[in-house]
Amino acid sequence: MRNDIWENLISLNSHEDAEFECLGPVTEYLDQNKGFDLGRESMDLPSVTARDNYPLPATADREGYYGPNHFNYWASGLRDSHHLVDCAQYHGQEIRNYLDMGCASGRVVRHMALQHENIEVYGFDINKRHVDWVNHFLPESIVAIQSHSIPYLPFPDNSIDMISAFSVFTHIECFDTNWLMEIRRILRPGGLAWLTVHTDKTWEEMQEGWPLYKGLANHPDYKALKNNKKMPSPHLVFRWHSDRSYSSNTFYSFEYIERVWSRVMKILEIRRRFPAFQDVIILQK
Repeated sequence: MRNDIWENLISLNSHEDAEFECLGPVTEYLDQNKGFDLGRESMDLPSVTARDNYPLPATADREGYYGPNHFNYWASGLRDSHHLVDCAQYHGQEIRNYLDMGCASGRVVRHMALQHENIEVYGFDINKRHVDWVNHFLPESIVAIQSHSIPYLPFPDNSIDMISAFSVFTHIECFDTNWLMEIRRILRPGGLAWLTVHTDKTWEEMQEGWPLYKGLANHPDYKALKNNKKMPSPHLVFRWHSDRSYSSNTFYSFEYIERVWSRVMKILEIRRRFPAFQDVIILQK
């Protein structure tokens, strides 16, 4: 494949005809469940798994998340879908349709579609392999679209009830406010955005065992700054120089988020390390 095709400067694998190793449904991996926290005290797990007979992506087709533990991968998407639905209910909003920016190979959208049949579900990802996987293996009720790094969401104004972006703004090098304006444009009045970020608190608390640290450890700019207890700037970007998109790690201070992002939408909540390493910013149009 040629490296100078322009689409690959703003997206990933745009001209690849993907071949996939396909795993079985989650019911084949229930023995891997060692008490994963699903985010709700009571849940009828057998009835939940019975509604999902669709394959799981191989580890290589899900950015390596959860390694060989396929149940935990599946369960993490179920947990996060609960958080989204519970958040909307808490703030008195109805989810009739939902968009996951950076949906990858369907970690969350599969649950939003299979456990909530009344919700229209859309997935959006920069990586063509992920989009192809969703469109090939998950139910037709999920609409998956390949995106790019130029801020644009192909939906009408005031059309979406809830948007999530898990581990997306953690990699946006620039144009964060442009992306926020696009999110604001397509959200209906009262609609919610759930965005996970690395913040100045993430910077202060980061430990060597964290996946984020492993990704940054060899970056020369990080090596020069890692001993700083305080994040050295309110919007800090570690860019890996390459000819492709999605090649940075980004941190935002809470002061930056409150000073800049609140001009675009109202900040309803900030949830620290929820549920693991990233902080969640919940915004409302």
